[in-house]
Amino acid sequence: MLRQLGWYHDLVETLEMHLRAEGAALRSRFGLRTVLIHLAIIAVFGVWWPHLRGMEFFDPVFLTAYTCLGVLFAGPAAAQSFQDRPESMRQAMARIFWSVFYGESVALIIVAGGIFTVLRTHPPIGPDWTGLIDAALLGLAGTVAMASLAAWFAIRFSPGAARMALRGLFIGLLLLFFFKSRWLPEVTGRGTSICAGIAILAMFAMQRAIRVGAGPPH
Repeated sequence: MLRQLGWYHDLVETLEMHLRAEGAALRSRFGLRTVLIHLAIIAVFGVWWPHLRGMEFFDPVFLTAYTCLGVLFAGPAAAQSFQDRPESMRQAMARIFWSVFYGESVALIIVAGGIFTVLRTHPPIGPDWTGLIDAALLGLAGTVAMASLAAWFAIRFSPGAARMALRGLFIGLLLLFFFKSRWLPEVTGRGTSICAGIAILAMFAMQRAIRVGAGPPH
């Protein structure tokens, strides 16, 4: 029934158009230097560090922190993708989608590389898979929240303000991890809910900013 409605067809077609365009824009930012930097990051944190830690890498604190690495990539990617103001919420959502996809892809490769590296030398002992799934959900929710916040800051204020806000958030998260890291595996469920709530609020604020044209022109 819905597929027969013109508005539904236009919605899907417009969203697909934005997803293709924003995906191409993201790929265009990956030059040789960027690719090499990413490969170096994956080699260090996905191979060398897990090999050095051995079975300690399967400590729930380490693995939970690793699954949250996507926030470090998705936030800056979102801020960069909003250099120009989106024309609609659909375009903004497409940019957030690719930022989250990028951040979570890097995090997944690093986590998978680390687990594979350790399992090669310590088979068949593996991590707590149930806890890893909970941690992955926290990582995904955190990545969506960070990308959404970065997008809202960029629209409401400026991309530069978004980058400054991200630096402050990253420093705060680093300090929180340094002093309270042992609590991390115990609060994955609550953290996931909080991050989901932040993402929803940020998206509502972003929709309002786009609709009323708030913020200075870029």
